[in-house]
Amino acid sequence: MKIAQVLASRGDGGLEKHVYELSLALAERGHEITVIADPVFIRKLPTHIQSIAIPSHYSRHDPRLLWSLGKSFRQGQFDIVHAQANKAATLVNSLRYFFSGQRVATLHNIKRQLGAYRHFNQVIAVSKHLAKPFADENVTVIYNGIRTPLITKGLQEKPNAFPLLLAVGRLVPAKGFDVLIKAVADLPVTLWIAGDGPQKEHLQSLIDALSTTADIQLIGDRQDIIPLMQQADALIISSRREGFSYVFNEALLTQCRVLATDVPVANEILSEELIVPIDDPQVLKERLQSLLADMSQWSALMQKPYAVAEQCMTLTAMTDQTLALYRKLISS
Repeated sequence: MKIAQVLASRGDGGLEKHVYELSLALAERGHEITVIADPVFIRKLPTHIQSIAIPSHYSRHDPRLLWSLGKSFRQGQFDIVHAQANKAATLVNSLRYFFSGQRVATLHNIKRQLGAYRHFNQVIAVSKHLAKPFADENVTVIYNGIRTPLITKGLQEKPNAFPLLLAVGRLVPAKGFDVLIKAVADLPVTLWIAGDGPQKEHLQSLIDALSTTADIQLIGDRQDIIPLMQQADALIISSRREGFSYVFNEALLTQCRVLATDVPVANEILSEELIVPIDDPQVLKERLQSLLADMSQWSALMQKPYAVAEQCMTLTAMTDQTLALYRKLISS
């Protein structure tokens, strides 16, 4: 198949990681992949992936961006045009009368305006929650997949006798790290928060202001998240909102225990014992105390989520499901 992956963002986060990994996986299966994206993203691609640069710094309604994308479609004559996220979906929808390929769009985050998605042949939602606004026949839930982490033995010892809790993400209000700090402040635990962002000073001030029993550390951006998960007793997700959490995915495939707030995709995979309300440090504290008191029970509660991740949340599973959808559209 000739497949175009259209990416109109200019960031360097989970969306870009998804497009990169999916494009390489599809190419490895023998398909002709063209990534249509900003030049900055294209420079990261291996040379065997075809690419077309578009000026994605322009707005989604700018005629210069629309003209450039339309020209790309005329050059490619694609069987599948796959728009990744909202801006790309809006652009592809605006040009839908100018090419004949099947149109697919992936919804990665909660959006108020979904009109553009309703003109696609099929929508992929990365969680069941995101799929709710669409008719069943027009949407397919495919969880984002990652390469299965290599589980390494012989990791370094924990810093002290306290249970080691890990939290990962940008230091922004959406991640709810302020709630997590308040919840664990007087518990006998070590908490490492890996990440950087605009709330760093605020969170450090909160840590300093609390008379803590806990050893709470902001450990900065880390490239060794998987080893940290293997070292930790549990990962805590305290988010106020999420589209799809790669951190959650990595934790399951690393077989790290998880406790999460009531956000996708954790609330679709974990049992209710492992889900706590958003923005409630007291309930989070009490649930942590209960789980830490019986770690074997916590491990038992994780066995089904681990199995689901192995079945549905690997790069292989995501690629298989995406290709099955493409083939169904072309055959119909």
